[in-house]
Amino acid sequence: MARFQCGQESQLGVEPGNPTFYRGVLLIPVPWRTGICILLTVAAHIHMICPARKTIHKCKSVQAMHRAVDIILPTHRRPHTVGYSIQSVLLQTYPSFHLHVVGDGCSPETESVVRSFRDSRVHFYPFGKGKGFGYVHRNAVLRQTSEKYVAYIADDDLWFPDHLERGVAALEGRSLGLVAFRACHVRAPDRVDAHFFAFDWQIGFVSKFLRHWFTGMAEYIHRRDLFEQVGYWDAGLSRFGDREFYNRLRTSGAPSTYLDYMTVLRFYAQDWDDQYSSLEEPPQKRYLARLQDPGWCEAVRNSGETSVRGFRSRQQQWRDFFAFAVRSGPKFLRFGSERLSTYLQREEGHNATGSQERPSIDYE
Repeated sequence: MARFQCGQESQLGVEPGNPTFYRGVLLIPVPWRTGICILLTVAAHIHMICPARKTIHKCKSVQAMHRAVDIILPTHRRPHTVGYSIQSVLLQTYPSFHLHVVGDGCSPETESVVRSFRDSRVHFYPFGKGKGFGYVHRNAVLRQTSEKYVAYIADDDLWFPDHLERGVAALEGRSLGLVAFRACHVRAPDRVDAHFFAFDWQIGFVSKFLRHWFTGMAEYIHRRDLFEQVGYWDAGLSRFGDREFYNRLRTSGAPSTYLDYMTVLRFYAQDWDDQYSSLEEPPQKRYLARLQDPGWCEAVRNSGETSVRGFRSRQQQWRDFFAFAVRSGPKFLRFGSERLSTYLQREEGHNATGSQERPSIDYE
């Protein structure tokens, strides 16, 4: 399967100085002292060029400090939203990354949107349709990449601009293997709900279970070497693979943390998929613009820090949880059956995820 690279690398350069300055020096009205003019010209060159060289050296050293991140963005049939998800990655304050868009039986419209990005950091992998959400294809791409850190984003979600920067800083500064952040939900038609996910519940084990279950792939970043401990995504699952993989990472024994800090805007498919066809433009477009406003980002984050929840907020949380249980109950039973099947196969020495996850990728 071919990988397509978009755009060309931009080159870092620093201009040696302002030519107007040189002309100003050479036109000094001292015609009878040619020697002084020459000295002034030489001094100008020394003054203007040397700082430029130092700046180049400094930029290169800073760039070397940035460890690149491999980002996996799976997509199937969302041409109306995938472009905004890609843009939210390209607008990150942390510039060192490779964005791998994994096409799981992409529609032609979706593929066209992905190919329209002319940025050398964006790579596209067109696969046929895999089982469920195509976890097998993610594994194929992950095995072909090599950066120290790995992150994920869905084709309808958006990152705050500092998501990668804060994630890498936490992994590096605290010597962690995994870091997860808080997300907030955008409700139809146009409302940010910072309390949709029950991260603030204080009910012992139940609270921890809910927080871990509602942590999607767009919210966590991990070290690549954890694959050696926990394996890759379970290609035998039809759905809920991001939750299952996250909990394997979280319980691997590697140092990990959850930071109660919002870095992700999520657009739940069950709330939005029936809405897009009736909208003039997807909500991701206006929210991507809002995310570029630091004041707006701060206001959203502050709205999630309130320690006391009102009755209506709690009531809405319970309604959301009940609706999730009704919609996902049968799917959860299937998830449990698939997990049991995978476990039994591993016990017998026939690891399903290892035997079927290696489609070849030819690089252009």
